[in-house]
Amino acid sequence: MSDEILESLRELYAGRYWGLVGIETVSAKPGEVVNRVLLQEHHLNYNHVVHGGVISSLIDSAAGGAVRSIREAAEIKARPHATSDLHVVYLSPASGGELIAAAKVVKAGRTAIFTEVDVVTDAGKLVARGMVTFVIGAGPPVKTPP
Repeated sequence: MSDEILESLRELYAGRYWGLVGIETVSAKPGEVVNRVLLQEHHLNYNHVVHGGVISSLIDSAAGGAVRSIREAAEIKARPHATSDLHVVYLSPASGGELIAAAKVVKAGRTAIFTEVDVVTDAGKLVARGMVTFVIGAGPPVKTPP
């Protein structure tokens, strides 16, 4: 089952925003996902450390994957989930070769799912911690023209 979750997340993220940022899922099991980003020059801010937006995107992607890993595809289609609150605490400047985000579902309710995410460098240094809440919609999303 973990391999199925991993492959479905990789397929979902390819070519979308997460893929453009360079975020990839490296492991997944029900309620837990680990994502990473291999750092490149364009991920850095003018101080030559990782831009906070990259870190918050990494947190949101890992948390979203953890939520998706506990919901069936038909359930997601009928009642999609979306980030309703993203709280990030930046603990230290981030640099190195990669950042790794480990997300876990803390509580899953009928209308909201709560997650926690730790982001570390490839050297194991904790650089950020996130708490992400997802709201579960009442029905299918409204389709709008591109």
